[in-house]
Amino acid sequence: MMKVSLKDVQAIDVHAHPYTANPEPYTPEEFVRKLSLAVIPNQIPADYERLPKQPFPGTNMWMQILVKRLAKYFSCEPTLEAVVEQRNARAVDFKKYTRDLFSDARLTGVVGDFGYPQPPLSKAEYADLCGARIWEIHRIEPAMVQLSQECESFADFNEKYRVNLTEALNTKGIVGLKSIIAYRSGLEIAPMDEQAAEAEYAEFKHNTRAVVKKFRDYCLHIAMEECTKADKVMHIHTGVGDGEVILSKASPSFLIDMLRDQKYENTKVHLVHGGYPWMEEAAFIVSILPNVYMDISLQNPFSGHGVKRILSQVFEFAPFDKVMYGSDAFTVPEMNWMGVHLFKESFEEVLNSWVDSDYMDVETAKAIGKMVLYRNYENVYQKYMKEAAVCQTISK
Repeated sequence: MMKVSLKDVQAIDVHAHPYTANPEPYTPEEFVRKLSLAVIPNQIPADYERLPKQPFPGTNMWMQILVKRLAKYFSCEPTLEAVVEQRNARAVDFKKYTRDLFSDARLTGVVGDFGYPQPPLSKAEYADLCGARIWEIHRIEPAMVQLSQECESFADFNEKYRVNLTEALNTKGIVGLKSIIAYRSGLEIAPMDEQAAEAEYAEFKHNTRAVVKKFRDYCLHIAMEECTKADKVMHIHTGVGDGEVILSKASPSFLIDMLRDQKYENTKVHLVHGGYPWMEEAAFIVSILPNVYMDISLQNPFSGHGVKRILSQVFEFAPFDKVMYGSDAFTVPEMNWMGVHLFKESFEEVLNSWVDSDYMDVETAKAIGKMVLYRNYENVYQKYMKEAAVCQTISK
């Protein structure tokens, strides 16, 4: 019986971050740190003893899968030490190594969040590094911080903040705005209140990491308004991230009142990371609100073997045309590479299980795979496809 295969299908990564080459070869410990979401490095005692075949200290399931897959790609022993040795040798020519990984995964485009790391890296240089098409989202928090240091009054800030967002949205290659308000004050967004925001401006100006929830909520509302005017997409971080996220207020369900507001009924919103581990809530939200979408970045690849379970759960509610592929790669190209391969492996299993259950035929299942891997992005962002920093011809 014919099986669904996504091996030769291209992928567009709708959420990832740029990076540069490491100036010195990585030690195994350093490579593990680069692969981790942890803010605080793993503490390994000096006298730590490993059993034979025991995974390297600090590694988790996604790292274990990466080591195994890279070992196969490099034709070396499936140990972290052997993989890092091979990786270091190939990464001497970092551009070639990165482009080889992108090509092997058929990764043809990336929507880059250049708000991390800071100061921002060059979009042109990142596009040249990976050889793929690069679009960009403009993160609002760095703009808020910069303008607060330039503007004495809230009125001046308010005016210049709108100008900043408008100019960004009018820039070729920028497909939307992004907020990480989940890291600062949480996703329970209050109605727009300019007076309350003004009352908190002085505190924000003094401490740009202060909670100042009413001020931050107000700035998000402005971003939503500007995306609506420009017909571009508002990206909002949902769910887990690094250790600074306000976990108790990170579920996408907290956004529901704002998203249902009549003034935003035509605003395109992209739930970054699909609210993981609350991805079922995100799936429900995108199923009832016509202009809200989600991706499966971060949970793919960082949940490792959980990706298969997550994909099955997401599609319990989410329409097939509302979910997009993503990785949240942020330090090394192996994250981009593993994201595509792990997603394809996992989704093939899910799709084939649907075929085996007689829910659909192979051709329909493969069409769904293509939708999530690249076609949904092309449909949602179709006005801006040709604005990529680098274009290359890819057969579909």
